[in-house]
Amino acid sequence: MLNPFRLIATLLGFLVLATPIAAVTFLFVAIAGSPGTCEDENRPITTSDQLASQYREKWDALNATLEAGQPASATFTESEVTSRANSWLEEQDAPIEDILICFEDGTASASAKIDIPFVPGDIDVLTSGTLILTGDVADADVDKIEVGGLPDLLTDLVEDFIDNVFEDQTEELELNHTYTLLFSEGQVTVSGLP
Repeated sequence: MLNPFRLIATLLGFLVLATPIAAVTFLFVAIAGSPGTCEDENRPITTSDQLASQYREKWDALNATLEAGQPASATFTESEVTSRANSWLEEQDAPIEDILICFEDGTASASAKIDIPFVPGDIDVLTSGTLILTGDVADADVDKIEVGGLPDLLTDLVEDFIDNVFEDQTEELELNHTYTLLFSEGQVTVSGLP
């Protein structure tokens, strides 16, 4: 004879056991897996303080020309931008490490390790999209996010956190001019108007 109380107790017991098992599996897949990096194997990205300084010198020269009332442009390599991004994120104490920024014709992508609260270890993230530099602060328009070894359906669970991290960090980038970006293989050209 079917006992409804026994059935309910069995189902509740299953839920009590299944929930932590699913959570641990989710965390393991997110941490252990990796969507890879954006780096093109034919164009290795290097990082150094010298490359970060080169970026700052070009950026300062671009802005000095704009401040003088003239249009200007500067071209930056993936290595220069990646070096500067890593040093800037470290200065901001952002929960992002080992960032790589990659450029293809018409688009940019980035890969990094992100520290998500209450998750042991960092999670590898791969994103693609564009950076918008036309307002008072920078804005990221993310087209795609891949997280750890998670399938796309489960990525939505951490996508909001990652979007918030991007938004928090880009809000720190105050813009004094209107810039346009032209992405090509391995580099970006930034043009500005006074």
